[in-house]
Amino acid sequence: MSENKLFEMINLYFDGELEKSKEVDFFNMLASDQTARDYFKQLSVIRNAVDNSIEDFPAELEERILRSVGSKAATKAGVFSNIKIFSVISYAAALILLFLSGYLFIKVSNYQERVDNLSEQMMMQTKTIQMLYNSLPGVEVRSTIDNAIIIKPNI
Repeated sequence: MSENKLFEMINLYFDGELEKSKEVDFFNMLASDQTARDYFKQLSVIRNAVDNSIEDFPAELEERILRSVGSKAATKAGVFSNIKIFSVISYAAALILLFLSGYLFIKVSNYQERVDNLSEQMMMQTKTIQMLYNSLPGVEVRSTIDNAIIIKPNI
């Protein structure tokens, strides 16, 4: 068996995942390979150091943790408990501005339509005035010696 496979089996053994039926074969292979035994010893030393460093936590610690979780769950029962108030206010302001801009757009469109109609009426009136002005009869201007100008319409 390859050395990598043996190292993998050592890791499985220390993780507690090695099958009981393979343990006999594992220890037989371990007895025949010196580098695997050294690796096994190093992991054993690390495992013992970790096991010795584990401290028991106090019994009341678990109770305090459970109480704090329960109190936080009770305070978050409100409607906007998970949403920050600033977010709610900004969303509300955005919606209000959206509706207001839509309303103002409609109003401006109505005023624009009125201005267009008035402009069209003014153009029609201007054309009518020009037509009336051009339809007037010509004027005859005569002068006399005493510098009096006489304007006489030809009606």
